[in-house]
Amino acid sequence: MNIRAALILLFMPVIPICTAQKLPEGYILQYQQNFNDAKSLSDFSVVKPELWGIYKAGANYYLQFAGSGTYNTQPALPQNLAILKNHIFGDFILEADVMPLIDTSGFGEICLFLGIKDQSKYYCIQLANRCDSLTHGIYVVKNSVAKKLTPSDIQPVTWIKDKWLKIRLERDIVKRTIVVYAGDLKHPLLRTKDYELVMGSVGFGSFAGAGQIDNIRIWAPTVISDE
Repeated sequence: MNIRAALILLFMPVIPICTAQKLPEGYILQYQQNFNDAKSLSDFSVVKPELWGIYKAGANYYLQFAGSGTYNTQPALPQNLAILKNHIFGDFILEADVMPLIDTSGFGEICLFLGIKDQSKYYCIQLANRCDSLTHGIYVVKNSVAKKLTPSDIQPVTWIKDKWLKIRLERDIVKRTIVVYAGDLKHPLLRTKDYELVMGSVGFGSFAGAGQIDNIRIWAPTVISDE
């Protein structure tokens, strides 16, 4: 019995290493942010700055944005965007903790953005707890018109009140693929292949709802400054 216990203790320290995020060869950490600094928000170009701020719960700091309107129908385009400045990515892997603030109808959504050229051309990933022809999926925005690239019968996200959800976004510009994981980092929730856009900025936000973002990490083989 003592030998068995000793073996368990011996192997416990290596478990986190074995289950750690596996990165493609050549990928390095290019950006990380946990919002512990009051100036963290200055890393982002924010649409509607009055809706965004750094908040604290217990010892944890995070980025939060308020909703931009009543969510009766899907707005034509996302209304809340925070775009990471001075970082243009091609291939990359992004991880973050997200938590929408559920509205009175029980609906919650968070968006990730990539390939941003400007506010009229980018990819948008909406993670929501409802899926239909207008909600929850991967979109390409071109000339300020959003087109959904994923089916309307895919599994939505299950949000748990006051609990952060780990998400991961993988972008391969050679294969032109976008793959998204939510909670389960072994099995993709959303995926698509599209040839419209290549390199661009990344960001966070929503179509209209409120939400919280924390613990951002982005790995890539390279990053280009837009300055």
